[in-house]
Amino acid sequence: MKLNFEFAIYDEELDKFELDDKIYTFELNEEQAKTFELLKDADLHLYNWFKESEYFIHWLKTEIYPDSIGKKIAIATIDDILYLRFYFFKVTSADSHYEYFKKLFDIIEESDWQDREEIGEQILEALKVKRKDLIIELKDDESEQVETSN
Repeated sequence: MKLNFEFAIYDEELDKFELDDKIYTFELNEEQAKTFELLKDADLHLYNWFKESEYFIHWLKTEIYPDSIGKKIAIATIDDILYLRFYFFKVTSADSHYEYFKKLFDIIEESDWQDREEIGEQILEALKVKRKDLIIELKDDESEQVETSN
């Protein structure tokens, strides 16, 4: 099974993401394809599965971003599963994004008249933490071994 990926590059100094305009194809073996089918409807579980996959990280470091140790990236899309809203949410974003994040972060609207900007600011605050969880830092193998042994 082949999946198309798009990535966003994280600039730590500016605390912002920029899209990598290329589409990359990643091939899953049969076992991975079964796991993908189980997780594809649970977008953050799917994201974390890829983020924690040694095979996927190796592919990123050797095929997609060779010689980019220290680069910080995030998955923007996996086929038609979009993660862009995590990196590019704005107070003016569409209602569907508001609803998604209100549910994800358990944000309760106290009334219909509550200011949309107020809810947007709560979402942005919660996203500050969540975005950090989604970032994949490409590390050399030695530093990864040191971190896992601590």
